[in-house]
Amino acid sequence: MEPNKADVRQLFGRRKFLAGAAAVAVAGGLAAKASGAILAAAVAATAAMAEAGQWKMFDRRLGMFVHWGIYSVGEWHEQEQWRRKMSRADYEKLAERFTAEKFSADAFVDVAESSGAEYIVITSKHHDGFCMWDTATTDYKVTNTPAKRDVIKELAEACRRRGMKLGFYYSNPDWHHSNAHNERSTHQIPMEPGDISDMEKYIAYVKTQVTELLTNYGEVVCFFWDIPTNIDLPEMDALVRRLQPGIMVNDRGWGNKATCDYSTPERDYKWDAPGERHTEACDAVGVQSWGYRADEDYHTHGYLTRKIDKFLATGANFLLNVGPKSDGTIPDEARAIMAEVGKWHAKVRDSYRGVTTVPQIRLKIAPGAVLTRRGDSLFVHFPDGLDASGLDMRPLAALPEKATLLNTGKSLKTRVELMPWNAGKFDRETLHVWGIPADDLANECIVIRLDFPAGALDAALSAL
Repeated sequence: MEPNKADVRQLFGRRKFLAGAAAVAVAGGLAAKASGAILAAAVAATAAMAEAGQWKMFDRRLGMFVHWGIYSVGEWHEQEQWRRKMSRADYEKLAERFTAEKFSADAFVDVAESSGAEYIVITSKHHDGFCMWDTATTDYKVTNTPAKRDVIKELAEACRRRGMKLGFYYSNPDWHHSNAHNERSTHQIPMEPGDISDMEKYIAYVKTQVTELLTNYGEVVCFFWDIPTNIDLPEMDALVRRLQPGIMVNDRGWGNKATCDYSTPERDYKWDAPGERHTEACDAVGVQSWGYRADEDYHTHGYLTRKIDKFLATGANFLLNVGPKSDGTIPDEARAIMAEVGKWHAKVRDSYRGVTTVPQIRLKIAPGAVLTRRGDSLFVHFPDGLDASGLDMRPLAALPEKATLLNTGKSLKTRVELMPWNAGKFDRETLHVWGIPADDLANECIVIRLDFPAGALDAALSAL
């Protein structure tokens, strides 16, 4: 992970069938900069394309990311070989202790389902070059460890059996391959004796591996290249799409930023401009590592739900990552976090389906709020938190028939009235929503649903 920031910012261009579609802008600070029209068009375009079946992946909005490899033996970080400056020979020894003895593909799917995720993306090969499938291209693979199992095959079969969609992550850097060193890219380690940078040979190797992954494991809905190569090679994405028609390809490949299907901001990356395509953001339950780390520092429920909401509410996808142990189990802490996210998501998920943004309203009391609607229902999201028990919905003056706090199902009080702070300034009655238990939900993203009489919301918005 950890892409070159300059590369990720280049979010321009799109496939032909996406021409004319606006992009999804992020809530909060970006929403204040981007025009409401862009944000509204982005979400509308996303919904339309999902409905038309053009995005098999993007009508499944929440996914589970899995970073698993022999680095889990080190219990420290998925880039241990690089960060600890380990020799290739020393790092290879980790494979001798990779057992996956307790691995259950169904258990992985269980955790995904518990979180509300509808697809899984797993690391087929990370930067270390170790392959988690039974590849014919190298002996550096999972079936040559004590595990002696093709875990990608087992996961693909479980996903297919249970209706869970599957995608593959694939690292462009390869710290094990003697020809893979690419001076044009990042995340390269010093070459060792006998290494010769030969991209022609390495590209042939990558093509063979990609062909295996996209031929032998059934339907694959997305392909997540990692670390842009800064080498323009359109044939790489063409191969992916030929092998899996309808697959979605991200923006970190072989010079594919102008032709990819979606952008992939991660962790605390902050956008400073709207993109021009769909987005799949990602973060991990752990703070320090994407792979398994003993004694990891875990993100709070509030952080994760607010982060997820910020993207889902504006039409994007979100991948939430877990790092399994070398025995194949997902840590108890991670499983518990995923389950808690799932409980929250089950209560608010209706607010993300088939909605468009409402750019006419920017709440002064909560400037980071995102408002979306579906028909006569208005959804108010607070990815930046809520610091009061009530809301002045200025400039909206329509009275809903019902106001519901989706987090709890509790009804909220509403009234159209002149609020004291509006007197002498705005001098108009506005919708007041109150009775929100903001303190009780301080560690969770709050979402409110307002249901209006038929036509009332349209009339009120038209008057603004």
